[in-house]
Parts: sequence; C-alpha cells; structure tokens
Amino acid sequence: MKRKRLAIIATASALALSGGGVFTAQTFMTSRIESRVQGELQKASGVSASIPFLDIPRNLASDSIKSANIDVKNFTLKENGTKTSLNIAASNISKAKPTLVGSLKVISTIPADTILQAAEFGDAEIVDNTLQVSAGPGGLGTAILVPKFSDNQIYFELKAISLFGNEISASSLPADAQSQIKDKSLRQLDIPKGMKLISVSLNTQGLSVTLRGTNVQLGTLGTLGTL
Repeated sequence: MKRKRLAIIATASALALSGGGVFTAQTFMTSRIESRVQGELQKASGVSASIPFLDIPRNLASDSIKSANIDVKNFTLKENGTKTSLNIAASNISKAKPTLVGSLKVISTIPADTILQAAEFGDAEIVDNTLQVSAGPGGLGTAILVPKFSDNQIYFELKAISLFGNEISASSLPADAQSQIKDKSLRQLDIPKGMKLISVSLNTQGLSVTLRGTNVQLGTLGTLGTL
C-alpha cells in the first residue's frame, strides 16, 4: 500500500512538472511573438499574444507556430497618423526572420471619436451600427449612413432619411444625394502587399476594417494606411 501511494505521488509530481514545463514554454513563445511583432511593426505598442495550450508540443518541435492571436492596443496608420487598434489572427507563423505568416486575418479598428471628427458631417453620432447626422432644413431630419467598401476604398452610403418619425429609403431620394455622401466620406486605403480588404463595420468602438491574406510577411503590416 505504501509503495502504491508513493507511485501515485511520483506520478502526480511528474505531471505537475510536465505541466509547469509546458506553461513555461507557452510563456516563452508568447513573449517571443510579442517581441517579434514589436520589432517588425515599429508603430505598434501595447502588444499581447496568446497561443493555444494544446499546440505547445507541436510548436516546440516545428520550425513554425501553428496559430496565435495578437492584440495591438495602439498602431499608427501610415500617411495620416491615425491611431487604431489591431486584432491579428495568424496561423503557420515561421520562426525564421523576416516572419512569414501562412494565413493572416487583421481587424483594424479606428476609434469612434476619430471617426466622428473625421466624418465632417457635423453632430454625427454612432447609433445601432450606423452613423447618424442631421439633415434637411434646420436639421429637422436625420440621415442614416452605413459604411461600405469597394476595392481599396471605404466610404459611407446613405441608407435612409428619418423625418418626423418616418423613414424614407435612399432609393426614393435624388441620386445626387447618395453620390454627395460617398464623395465627401471616401477614403483610399493603402493595403499591405498580399492582403485584401474583405469587410467594414461600425460599432460603438469605432470603424472596423477587416483584411485577409496568405503568405504575408508580418512587417508589411506597417504599410497599412489611409490616403
């Protein structure tokens, strides 16, 4: 009985040491990823990374990391110096430099305050994933705008006009009203090589721009900007 008890204690100790070793390896890897991101994206700060615990053994034995999620609290866009945050989902990340990422999804979020200031529509506010601004004589109505994208351009599109509680669809309004909104809000995105703009959305946090790419060098994210 005593021998059996000692065997159980020894097994439990080995498992604890093994778990501790994996945890140490995970901490080391996330630290290396954070350092690599900071080194290759000079305009990034507040970098944090996470990797799945179950991937640690494979990651240790391979020359690449299976997957990682990286958050960047502050990132400065090229050209206009706009501050954004980044959420990066990456897979098949090479350990060699420069860092090559097999599959990359990046969500860049421009803060709501920045969007409202840059909108140039006056008294704009974000409501239910739309941008709403005063419209019509004396500002009695409300123009409801939604973000759109085409190729590498982002802009706002007129969805409807709300007047005295009644909503008038944009399709019932003069065509030039739609074009005026688009022309006023149009921005050209400078997309990193190997990536493609796939969606834009608006929420209380701000305007989120989602990019995807394959076989992308991490450092090229530094070229992300608006013109």
